[in-house]
Amino acid sequence: MTLHIEGAGPAILVLQGGPGLSSRSVAPIVSALQDQFRVIRFDHTGWTVAGVLDQLEAARREAGEEAWFVLGHSWGAALAALYAHGYPERVRGLIFAHPLEISSAFCDHAGDLAGGDDPFALDHDPDVAEMLWEDLEATCPDSIEEGYDLAPVARAITAPALVLLGEQDAIDYRSGRLWAELTNAQLVSLPGAGHWSFLDRPDEFQHVVTEFLTLHTARRVMAAVG
Repeated sequence: MTLHIEGAGPAILVLQGGPGLSSRSVAPIVSALQDQFRVIRFDHTGWTVAGVLDQLEAARREAGEEAWFVLGHSWGAALAALYAHGYPERVRGLIFAHPLEISSAFCDHAGDLAGGDDPFALDHDPDVAEMLWEDLEATCPDSIEEGYDLAPVARAITAPALVLLGEQDAIDYRSGRLWAELTNAQLVSLPGAGHWSFLDRPDEFQHVVTEFLTLHTARRVMAAVG
């Protein structure tokens, strides 16, 4: 496992989506945050959700961080939520950037990616994608119909959270609102942004994410002093 680490300051792990995308797909997020934060990405190689979560925890230990912020883009939001659920003491805050549908019930309403195809499609491993989708359905089964349901996981999250959406996102907006409601998160929708706001609205993305991270870093420091 090779960690790609840039910058210095409070640590944030950035998780790519897909599933099956390489961490190069979130490299623009690293560039946006590295001036103020220690930003970490890596290519996880697990074929099961549990296997990937084990790798995330191993990455934290290797990075030497007691706890960190976690940002998950798209499918990476599922990993971020499951990691926070399994390791709550290791998560300082969560950013769900254009999170995947919170349950299969919303998948029928998803549109095409705004602006065309996935810009990182060539970095996609379809075999990994298929295995992880199937394992997510087995790990977080929908109790009513076939598929998955992350709502119970989201409801149990206690870390401060931000849900970032795009007005032209492919993901059903109602799913994003439910992510925010269940995690008691701040909800921000970027005008004119699609599913990849860090590419099509980079300045706005940087501002919103940096503001959240700075706020909750300061609150943690004040709580420790108090």
